[in-house]
Amino acid sequence: MKVFTKSTAIVLTGMLVITAAIVLPLQPVFGEGGARRDVVRYAAMMDRLYLVEFEATQAGAPTNREQQIKQLEKLVIPTIESLGKDGRVRTGGLAAGSLSGTFVVVAKSEDEVNELVRALPAQDIMQWKVTELETFAQRAEMEKKVVQELKAQK
Repeated sequence: MKVFTKSTAIVLTGMLVITAAIVLPLQPVFGEGGARRDVVRYAAMMDRLYLVEFEATQAGAPTNREQQIKQLEKLVIPTIESLGKDGRVRTGGLAAGSLSGTFVVVAKSEDEVNELVRALPAQDIMQWKVTELETFAQRAEMEKKVVQELKAQK
C-alpha cells in the first residue's frame, strides 16, 4: 500500500509540474497591476525586425563610365556582398534597373541597425530609411486600446 501511495504522489506531482509548465506561459503578460518585471526584461532583450530602405542619391551618381566602374567595384558590390553574408540580414533585394532596394534585419535596437548601415561601403552614396516592424497582433492590440480610450471619453 505504501508503494502505491508513493507512486500516486509521484504521478500527481509530475502532472502538476507539466500542467504548470503548459499553463503559466499562456497566462496574460499584462494584468491589472501592470507588466510583470520578468516579461518586460525579456522583451527588452528580444531581437526586433527592421525594414531598411535605400536609394542612391544624385550626389553620388557617377558622371562617366570609369567612375561608374569604380563605384560599382569599390562601393556597391562590397555592400551587396556584405549584406548577403551578414547573418542579421534575413531577406531583401534590389529594384530592377535602379540602385535602390530593401532588406530586413534582426537587431536589438535601431541604433544597432544604424551601426550596421554606417559600416557599409556604400553608406555615403545612399539615402537610408530604417523602420521598426511590428506584428499584426501587436498592432491590433494597440488599436483595441485606442477604441477603449475613445469609448471611455463619452
